[in-house]
Amino acid sequence: MAEQPVNLSTAIYLGVFSRAEQRVLQAIFKAIAEGGGRCVATLAMLARDSNTSKSTTRNAITRAVEIGLLEKMERRSSCAVSLPNVLTGTSRGPSNPTNMVLQ
Repeated sequence: MAEQPVNLSTAIYLGVFSRAEQRVLQAIFKAIAEGGGRCVATLAMLARDSNTSKSTTRNAITRAVEIGLLEKMERRSSCAVSLPNVLTGTSRGPSNPTNMVLQ
C-alpha cells in the first residue's frame, strides 16, 4: 500500500500529536514564519515558548520529521558545541503556517 501524504490537519485529527505536541508545532511554525522560512531556535527555547518539557518538544519534532511535516538539518561541530538544528516546513506542511489553527 502506497504511503499517503499527511497534512497537518489530518495528522492532528488522527491523533498523531498530543495537545502538548501541537503547541510545540505551533511554536515551530511561528518561528519559521518569523525567521524567513526556517526555525533555528534551541530545544529549550521551543519548550519555553510552547510551555512544554524538552522531551515533549524533542518527541514532537521527531514525529513531525518522521511523517514528513518538517525537515531537520543538523549543524554539528567537531571542536565546539553544535549549533541548533535548522527546522523547515515541507511541501506537505501547512501552506500558511501563521494561520494554522490547532485544537
